[in-house]
Amino acid sequence: MAESSDEQLVVVSQVLVADINIGYEDIVNTQVLAFNGTPVKNLKNLATMVESCDDEYLKFDLEYNQTKTAKAATLDILLKHCIPSAMSDDLKS
Repeated sequence: MAESSDEQLVVVSQVLVADINIGYEDIVNTQVLAFNGTPVKNLKNLATMVESCDDEYLKFDLEYNQTKTAKAATLDILLKHCIPSAMSDDLKS
């Protein structure tokens, strides 16, 4: 539900392939929630924040969570690469 009349969803429809984007090309149709920790109000707001940013990195918080998928795949990855454990014993406690 919009909190103001100018609030809009901002969506990354596609990440274009480039050396700087390696690893992000599978992100499609994903909502941009925040930029450098500031919630995104609409596309103009996001464009203004990006253009005025002098930080070393641009951080886009996306509604793109692969944590469950990654955790579910861990056992298969370990077995495939003959790795006995996902972490050493000292990290398990």
